[in-house]
Amino acid sequence: MMGAHQGRPPLFATQYSEDLARRLVGVLWNAELHKWQRKLEHDLDESEVDDDGHPVRLSADEVVEPTRPGDIVGPPAAEAMTQEQIVQSLAKGEDPWASYDLDKDPRAEIPLQPTALLAALLFSATIESEEALATLFRQGGICHFSCRSDRLREALGQVVLAFIAHLRAEEPKFAGASVSTITLDQGGSASDERYALERYRKEIDSGLRKGRAILAIGAEPRQLSAVQASLVRLDLRLPQISASVILAMLRLTHSTTGQLAEAEILHRLPGPEALGRLEPMQIEAAFAESSTLRVADRLAEIARAGTGAARVTLDDIEGLQGALAPARRMLDDLQAWREGRAAWSEVTRSALFYGPPGTGKTTIARGIAGSAGVPLIATSYSDCQRHGHQGDMLAALSRAFAEAAQAAPAVLFIDELDSFSKRSAGSSRDSYLRGVVNGLLEQINKASEVEGLLLVGATNHLRDIDPAIVRAGRFDLKLQVPLPDRDGIEAILARKLGSRASSAVSLREISGRLLGTPGATAEALVRDALGRARAERGALRQEHLEAAADALSPPVDGALFHRMALHEAGHVLAAFLLRLPTPKRVWVSPRGGNVDPGDLTVLTPGLAHAQLQMMLAGRAAEVLVLGQPSNGAGEGVASDLAQATRLATAIELQFGFGDSGLTWQDASSVQLQTLSPKVQHRIRKHLAEADNAVRQKLRSNIDLLNRLTTELIARRELSAADLEVIFKAFEACEIKANADPRVPITFAS
Repeated sequence: MMGAHQGRPPLFATQYSEDLARRLVGVLWNAELHKWQRKLEHDLDESEVDDDGHPVRLSADEVVEPTRPGDIVGPPAAEAMTQEQIVQSLAKGEDPWASYDLDKDPRAEIPLQPTALLAALLFSATIESEEALATLFRQGGICHFSCRSDRLREALGQVVLAFIAHLRAEEPKFAGASVSTITLDQGGSASDERYALERYRKEIDSGLRKGRAILAIGAEPRQLSAVQASLVRLDLRLPQISASVILAMLRLTHSTTGQLAEAEILHRLPGPEALGRLEPMQIEAAFAESSTLRVADRLAEIARAGTGAARVTLDDIEGLQGALAPARRMLDDLQAWREGRAAWSEVTRSALFYGPPGTGKTTIARGIAGSAGVPLIATSYSDCQRHGHQGDMLAALSRAFAEAAQAAPAVLFIDELDSFSKRSAGSSRDSYLRGVVNGLLEQINKASEVEGLLLVGATNHLRDIDPAIVRAGRFDLKLQVPLPDRDGIEAILARKLGSRASSAVSLREISGRLLGTPGATAEALVRDALGRARAERGALRQEHLEAAADALSPPVDGALFHRMALHEAGHVLAAFLLRLPTPKRVWVSPRGGNVDPGDLTVLTPGLAHAQLQMMLAGRAAEVLVLGQPSNGAGEGVASDLAQATRLATAIELQFGFGDSGLTWQDASSVQLQTLSPKVQHRIRKHLAEADNAVRQKLRSNIDLLNRLTTELIARRELSAADLEVIFKAFEACEIKANADPRVPITFAS
């Protein structure tokens, strides 16, 4: 839109740059004119013969030389038109300011290749003075041009070579200049890229040894060796494609008057960031159009196509308010940087989202990009690994970061960060992991230097990531994306159903049945319910939702539901009796239940044993009330018994809280059966003592356990605030056996 380009900086910062551009365009046009003349002579030789069969040759005065770019053929047609006629002409895609005759094609008779013209204009914009140009020819040093587009680097190299030849021929002071123009070709596989970089550096070294001035055209300065970097005299970055350069190109390619319908073109062009992301091939496709306005329309169409599917914004996401608020602050920071109100070093520019699968981590990344109106470049461990061995994987990772840097402002999303796991000495995969983790760290460090690039990571298992990746400075924010609560699930259902969620449809009961599932499950339920309604060729009804819920979460009988609620109530009551921090949330549904414990920033022996009792309290509650436990406490590596065993092992071997002395072992990698019988006995003793202690506490407060169970069955979900109210009511009761001498009473949350 035009407003997006208001206040745009000029393409050329100095008159010298503008004059240089005019001169360089002349060099390009002379080269094209030479080609045109040779083709004309060839065509005449082939087609024009006299009666005797001899070729007809035109004399010099019979050949009409085409106009040069920028030559004015006539006044704009708009000057002889009414305002209404001008409006009608613009509506047809014609530019009456760029043409002296709307019946004639306004394009140049000898067209300049758009990418070469683009390279010439951007090169000229970087050379702001005669001193800068002279520096390019100073031998024994390097002038480095940064350009992330392979095609534009190639064109720039060709343009610079032509310009050097022109200067040598036209200006005596440059006649003897010894200059090497060396361009990096990054395309191909990982091995091809390594070879190209090695060749690039070798050619630079060879030129330096010969005492030449080096014009190095690469993607970024760090591709030079350390020695080469010390010899850089000028480090120049080609400007991004902008409205200013598009207008300058159109005046040279699509105007016979030197004028344009500038306001209308700016209105039709895509915004500055979208223009900056365009590739030369896309520019070439647009410049094949027959008028300035059609070029602008085509550029806008190409930019829109590049955005892909419909954008998701943070406003489209429900049920994740805890993670969305920091994400919105990142957006505010990005906008502050865009408007010049904050330096890039002052803003929050990276975030790591962690939580169970399907909770919306990827959707948040898409929402950040969508809300900011910038592209999302996504990659993952598996996506990079599929390219081949370690070298190819690292090259794929590097390409993703390079693409994001070139597209900035942009969001770079890295999924499956837990696959970049801890590098533990002695592991059979340690050498491989060390290589890929180091490669990722290098790219993250590079990304932090790219202004406008937001880095977003996601993982299901935060603790599995190599510590160097998640240390301070790599990711500014580390945000948990938990399973949605009941209100969140209801909001997701309502959002996905939209206007089809009539007053006759109740989502509250359905949301209760989906507790413990990610938002993706709620979305799947909506798709199923709507499919059932379509199959019946009718409106959505409650029974469609119920049937979809039954398919995803079959109902359970009352006895089983009571057992599940009793189990979770045992954990919660133990937290209260042991004076541990209030749990953040507890829920129970037909799919099971869970307690999200309060945070402990540090563990003492007393707190570790209290935590161990809480882990075993669910199973203990089942035994006390129902006579026997279920398998729920030991179902999987994340179960109560699994967590308790790991904690008891850590108490004995890692924290130094047991009788095994001060030696340290990584409890997370220990196999219990591989330990000595004495150590196994100590670990089992910790578990048995905790189980006996928590059973005694629950037995002494069985009435509170039953009350909490009943409350949980009725409400399905209790927040930390709900539990605080309940605990205050419990305080008024006669609490028995609530004092563990190892746990300070003052620690209550």
